[in-house]
Amino acid sequence: APEAAMPLDRLRTASGSDGFRPSLRYEGADVRGLIALALAGHGLTLLPEPALDGVAAGVPVPRLVHRVELLHGGLTDGPAALFAAALTG
Repeated sequence: APEAAMPLDRLRTASGSDGFRPSLRYEGADVRGLIALALAGHGLTLLPEPALDGVAAGVPVPRLVHRVELLHGGLTDGPAALFAAALTG
């Protein structure tokens, strides 16, 4: 919804990620219409808090942090074992 919320390219730049993939596009500029679509389960939108005033309950989003995890079951050799050793000191 580039006319009503943060454009997808700016969201990707601000988050440093291309992980936001659109499944639909809202061409309107009506913020209340956009919020109604999100509340009906037709997507997720990122809006400034003042836009939600009296319209809907927003969910505060904490600072997003990219995290990488390594799950292993007793690695003894190979790249994953070297990585695990480097992480654990």
